[in-house]
Amino acid sequence: MSSAALASLAILKVNWDRLGRDYIENFVPFVAEALRLQTEDVVSLPVLQQAVRARFALDLPLNPIRQVLQRCAKHGFVEKQSGVFYRDPQQLQDLNFSEVRQVVLSLHERLLSQLREFVKSERGIDWSEEQAAAAIHSFLVNQSLKFLYAQAERTPLDFAQVPQDAAYLVALFLMSSRDTQPTLIDDFAVLVKGHLLANAIYLPDPGKVGQRFRDTSVFLDTSVIVDAAGFAGPERHAPCGELLQLLREYGASLHCFEFTMNEVRRILDACAARLRTGHLRDAYGPTIEWFIESGRTSSDIELMIARLPERLRSLGITVDEGPPRDREFEFQVDEEGFEKALEGGIGYKNPKARVHDVDAVSLIAKLRRGRHSFDVESCRAVFVTTNYELASIARRFFQADAPEGAVALCITDYSLGNLLWLKNPTRAPELPHKLLIADAFAALQPPDALWKLYLAEIARLQERGDITTDEYFALRHGLTAKRALMELTGGLPAVFTEGTVAQVLKVAKEHLRADLQEQLGKERQKRETAENIASGMELRDGARHQRLIERAGRLARISTHGICGGLLLVLTVGALLTFPWGLPGVTDAWYRYGTTGALIVFFVYTIANIVWGTSVAAVGKRIENRLSGIFHTWLTRISE
Repeated sequence: MSSAALASLAILKVNWDRLGRDYIENFVPFVAEALRLQTEDVVSLPVLQQAVRARFALDLPLNPIRQVLQRCAKHGFVEKQSGVFYRDPQQLQDLNFSEVRQVVLSLHERLLSQLREFVKSERGIDWSEEQAAAAIHSFLVNQSLKFLYAQAERTPLDFAQVPQDAAYLVALFLMSSRDTQPTLIDDFAVLVKGHLLANAIYLPDPGKVGQRFRDTSVFLDTSVIVDAAGFAGPERHAPCGELLQLLREYGASLHCFEFTMNEVRRILDACAARLRTGHLRDAYGPTIEWFIESGRTSSDIELMIARLPERLRSLGITVDEGPPRDREFEFQVDEEGFEKALEGGIGYKNPKARVHDVDAVSLIAKLRRGRHSFDVESCRAVFVTTNYELASIARRFFQADAPEGAVALCITDYSLGNLLWLKNPTRAPELPHKLLIADAFAALQPPDALWKLYLAEIARLQERGDITTDEYFALRHGLTAKRALMELTGGLPAVFTEGTVAQVLKVAKEHLRADLQEQLGKERQKRETAENIASGMELRDGARHQRLIERAGRLARISTHGICGGLLLVLTVGALLTFPWGLPGVTDAWYRYGTTGALIVFFVYTIANIVWGTSVAAVGKRIENRLSGIFHTWLTRISE
């Protein structure tokens, strides 16, 4: 195993064991620096890809950049707002990438000048800058580990076995400077470390080729086909086109189910109908929106529908009816349970879309027949979608007990692109070696304590002696694949980044409008609920108050009637007690008895008038009102 691959494997292992960092983390500083330098706060994936390419000459596919962007969010460099990512200038301004990069470049220039002077004075050779740079590079390729071991163990530099070439003159330069210029040795150590870190990112291994697919069918979801065919615009086509190109290069067999192609037709039919009738007021979705923005007409869409089979063939996609009926029942799938899981987790607006997803993933399960695979290239069948929720629910439902690292039945397009990318070498930027060293050192900046762990792991791997280059790529893929699985089951934020800045901002406005409408709906529901509760309480209190008033009135009337009756009784008794009972006989004094009777009648009338007349009634009413208030207060206290 080469020293570059050996060091790369050791760095990868220590970073994972000590820091929990996988290979993807190496690119977070590059993307963060590109974010820091851009002027727009909203994050657009194509714009970010161009920025990384322009700043570092690093040609990363869109799907890996999107995953690195998710890591940037975890570091706080970007934050999600209204369904899109915005950079956080406060967090980004603390990065020292540019300063460290410039320091390393200055060290390199100073060492070049000193090396040229040494070679000219000692050997009479007048090297150009390019020759001196090539000599340093040759030394770094072959002698980096020996140099670092000597530095760590504080032993003399010994390059006796170095061939008598340009690298040998670099070795002499270092040995002559060890005692006289110790800072020069420290400066050169920075270049050595940067060289090894660059190898850890861009391991140069021309013998490593893309792993080929073997008897595996890759079935594409409706959304993938729509994007790949260009029916949703060039921005959405780009990452999907990159993935399909990668799959074709690695010999994958691309398919789509016949009912998936029919669903694509239904989408195009619906768009054509809206454009024909002009019903565009509530039209939404990437396909219809792009058709409107690009000025497509209904007849243009009808032509796309007619050419759909031809378009699929041009993309290398074969339309498949699914497994034969005689094989379909060899492996049973709980389609009803899966449909319930999808309905509960996604809540489809279109029932046909739910049926499509159930049929598609179930057919993949039947093609797999319960077998687990740890390589997507040999898993027999896999369903690729842009729907993260579908992939997550399918994983939990069908493969909850699957071994860690097993390939899922349903995988997102960007996850598949990342897994394929991780298994194969990352092409180094076409930059001078000094820039690769400066960028790698500025990006990773491991402290001295971590370098000691790197060297210890390198020594341990060297003692084993049976390390192969494939082990590095297998570990690089395996660690990130397991982390991707944890992220899949744990959940990732749904963020739109694929379009231009204007398109991303449009999505942000739509999300903001939807969030506000949802918030207003919740507030409206809360207010209506509170009003209903208050109205009910008011009605109950009013009814209770009315009942108390009626009871108090009844008690007051009874009391008043009792008082008036008592008064009448007193007057009657008084009249009887004062009546002169020693009277003569009726025959002798009949005229007197007649007069007395008339007086009694008048008395009774007078008493009645006093009792029920105006003055007495008014007094009684006042008494009644007073008693009513007293009784109401008393009854209120009792009821409480």
